[in-house]
Amino acid sequence: MASHASSASSLPVSAATDPAFWTQDFSDTASFAVHLSPGGSSTTHGSTHSSSPTPPAQTPKSDTTQNGTATQRASVAVACVPCRSRHLKCDGGVRCSRCKADGVDCTYIKSRRGWKGKRKNKTENGVNGSAPGPDNTVILQGSLSNSLSTTAITLPSPGYDYGSELALVDQLSSAPNSLSLLASATPTGQFNLNGTQRVNQFGTSGPPNAIGAFFHYFYGSHPFCLPQQRLIELFKDRRAPLLELAVQYVGSSFIPSLPTEIYKDALNQTISSQAYPKDGYTVQALLLFSIGLHANNDVPRAAQIFILAQNLTVEIGLHRSDFAIIHGRNDRVLEESWRRTWWSMYTVNGMMAAVNPGVQFRLKDIATDVGLPCENEEYFSGQIPYSRTLQEYDDSAFALSEIQFSSFTYLIDAIRILGKVFEVSRLDSTFEYHIVDVVDQYLLNWRLGLPRSKSEIIDNHGVIDELLFQAHMVNSGSTIMLHRPRSSLGFGRVENVNICVQPGQVLLPTQTREIHTSKCLISAENISSLIKLPGSLIHHTPFFTCVVVMASVVHLSYWSFLVPDGQDDVIKQSIRLDVGTLQQYSHTWPIANVVLGQVRGVAHALFNSKKAMSIHLWSSIAQDDVIRGVIEEGGAEPLENYSQLLTPMLKS
Repeated sequence: MASHASSASSLPVSAATDPAFWTQDFSDTASFAVHLSPGGSSTTHGSTHSSSPTPPAQTPKSDTTQNGTATQRASVAVACVPCRSRHLKCDGGVRCSRCKADGVDCTYIKSRRGWKGKRKNKTENGVNGSAPGPDNTVILQGSLSNSLSTTAITLPSPGYDYGSELALVDQLSSAPNSLSLLASATPTGQFNLNGTQRVNQFGTSGPPNAIGAFFHYFYGSHPFCLPQQRLIELFKDRRAPLLELAVQYVGSSFIPSLPTEIYKDALNQTISSQAYPKDGYTVQALLLFSIGLHANNDVPRAAQIFILAQNLTVEIGLHRSDFAIIHGRNDRVLEESWRRTWWSMYTVNGMMAAVNPGVQFRLKDIATDVGLPCENEEYFSGQIPYSRTLQEYDDSAFALSEIQFSSFTYLIDAIRILGKVFEVSRLDSTFEYHIVDVVDQYLLNWRLGLPRSKSEIIDNHGVIDELLFQAHMVNSGSTIMLHRPRSSLGFGRVENVNICVQPGQVLLPTQTREIHTSKCLISAENISSLIKLPGSLIHHTPFFTCVVVMASVVHLSYWSFLVPDGQDDVIKQSIRLDVGTLQQYSHTWPIANVVLGQVRGVAHALFNSKKAMSIHLWSSIAQDDVIRGVIEEGGAEPLENYSQLLTPMLKS
């Protein structure tokens, strides 16, 4: 047992289990000690004494006692995988005698006895931890103390090959969570009959893990970290522990069984203690953490973390082109990663400023000469071309032939225009008349200036270009932000939707209000078109949730103020699409669940108002044959002549 503890203490595990990361308590809640049994199960002790030891049926016994003498059991409830696959008797040792004699790995899997099926709902776990001590005890503290008192944490089996499995290697299957001592044991369903592990949804063997989920679901939308294999090698060498935690925090959000709150607490503790280097990897970690916090509906904390990332970005000079050269180590891929980190900070700053009231678009005012990112395929393959500049992009409209830039570049330009929308919103209404139309022209020119190869977001193989997707998303959202305050779409009935959208403010129109209204509706339908693209919604950036909210507010406003009952089937289908999309996102991102409740509430109130208005309208005009003829025949008078009858009733 002593040798076992000794070997475990020297493991190359990740930052989360490094004692340097657990130097202070997060809260004043009572601590809980999880004692690691030889079989990898756990026993929880605390002030409540409400938990019980793991049943013997789930815990293979050690083959040695504390004084080193061998012990035998008459029967063993759980046999190791090799013995079970061969239907042979197993003595249940840390490494059973049969496996010792055969020279094979001895691995145990958790018994399914008493198993009642998969959990239906994701449990929000929030626990803090401390490093495992010499006695193989992990101290857990935090908001999940009550849960821990009744729930056993399953740990690796006694035959687990720590040296090869806990190290981060090329295959994600051999890279369990950084908090590997808290990782769940592999369920029986993950093994084939011959004892080998099955391939999971990420294309790797073993159970899904946070790093695999990060690359599978999230990385395509925000590809600024090193490519997958390079990043895992970085984590293996322990050169970016804060980034490793941030990657796992985001990735764990996609897998309900992983302890997302533990990664969050570890990140918060490390950031609070300032126990991190001031380098590009820390900027990447803070950026990922802020995105994850916002998507998990911790909006104020997301703003705080992003401001830290902003300050560090400028402090270390990430906005200068020489940063990539100095810190790139003559590695073209690493240099490209640093360029992408700056431009990701810039683009996320724009998106965050649009949906998070605590963030300002500071980086748009920072002069930069950083080269533009290349295409993702070039980045992942390592074939990095010479990087172009923003000046080349701006001058390309006057070239003799069409010049194509990367999808990342078109996203950058869309964010630049979003910055102009912010500037217009701050101007006094007496001076904004001409500028609004100029910014509107920027938005239109962006759409018209896309080369033919970038006009389609999805390729011939059905793969969505996530960066180009975001560029169209930002353009449509910017158009709504510019035109909605100047349109006929009121704010009153949708004021309860106050997350992800700017507060209501009616401004003077620069064209007719009908034109502003039409542009809002077209942009909302463009967002609906993005929703309807083939593929899973969860692969899109979490910020798409807020853009869907912008579209839903437009649809709800239009339904409330402008569409008479009986002619609203199309707009109701659009609202259903918005609600369904938010419902899908709510399974992963808590912020979507909050906004979903707000949108549903407004839609429900409008639906009831529409029904009441329909009955009241027909009864009130029953004696007026002229108006009845207008409504029934539909062509005698334009809608605006009698729409005034509808609006007061909707407001009542």
